[in-house]
Amino acid sequence: MKPDTIHIFMQPEIRGSFWADSIRQGIADAARGRGDVLVAHNVGDAIPELPSRLALVVGNSRGWLEGAVARCIELGARPIIVNAGMLPLRQFRCSGVVFELEEALNNCVRSLEAQGRGRTVLLGVNPDSATDQVKADAFIKASRDLDPNDIVWANDNIDSCTLDFADRFDSIDCDSVICANDTVAICLLRLLRERGYRLPERLYIVGIGNSYVGARLALPLTSIMFDYHQMGCAAIRLYHQLRECGFDCNMTLSLPCRLVIRDSAPLNDVRIQPPKLTADTQPRQGYFDSDNARCIIHVESILQASDDIDREILYGITRGETCDAIAERLFFSDRAVRYRLSKLLRRYGYNDRSELELEFRRVFD
Repeated sequence: MKPDTIHIFMQPEIRGSFWADSIRQGIADAARGRGDVLVAHNVGDAIPELPSRLALVVGNSRGWLEGAVARCIELGARPIIVNAGMLPLRQFRCSGVVFELEEALNNCVRSLEAQGRGRTVLLGVNPDSATDQVKADAFIKASRDLDPNDIVWANDNIDSCTLDFADRFDSIDCDSVICANDTVAICLLRLLRERGYRLPERLYIVGIGNSYVGARLALPLTSIMFDYHQMGCAAIRLYHQLRECGFDCNMTLSLPCRLVIRDSAPLNDVRIQPPKLTADTQPRQGYFDSDNARCIIHVESILQASDDIDREILYGITRGETCDAIAERLFFSDRAVRYRLSKLLRRYGYNDRSELELEFRRVFD
């Protein structure tokens, strides 16, 4: 396949998030391997017409997505939506790269049922997220005896949503919960453990995203894994497949997302494959606008951007290890560990090691 100039629209609000960065890096890596040139645009930019071309559209808010798709069509381009679950949009038929969310949610619900947990709640659904709407639809289809209260929306922010759920927990008829993302799951898990509940005996908590933070908790989190870097690579592959097709068509490239089960909460993975659904939503702001959520996301962003060695140094700092102890464990020199730690402190704006350690312990303790 010949190299090409690929036009990309990315929702401004998601820039800097680790999942969007992973998609963008996957796109860049795959494009570089093919010799493609990437050109980024904002929806409101003055752009020459792009007749008979394709454009990548990366975003999560339904309102922004529809505006970006309409703009592509106005310019004569065919959009390829790169998004975990939103394909197609209500009034547009598009190509796209998605995760197999419905299969993942069904597998998760069936696995919980097989363990005798038949009362599952979906918690922390973001009304602004196109992907979360698909999760809610998939959960509705997967649930055998759905109660209207079995889907809990985060109409304010994650902290208030999880706190309200924890306050009402003893009166809620459920033995398991699937959280809309790992951040929701981590906030809930910490709240319930602080209140003395035995987990997972009293409540089995499942996250979505398979984050580094969730995997390193004292009670590691079972979670559905999303590979955003692979999604970005797949977007370039789909782009070239459509370019070489020879006729107008729409294609969907769907990526599986497996359930990562931790030893701390055993569960048999029961696999079922249902069809996909989409849903509608209204944009809103402030979903992640809470102290705990911001702290978790900041720590996760640092871990996502670090290599394996830097992550081990950060985990060691969180445990209170000295640089000498970390160096011995990693078979590194003390000087090399101190150099890497110094770079991390400068890169992320920490004044000293104790400030970094305090923030990481706030998440992991």
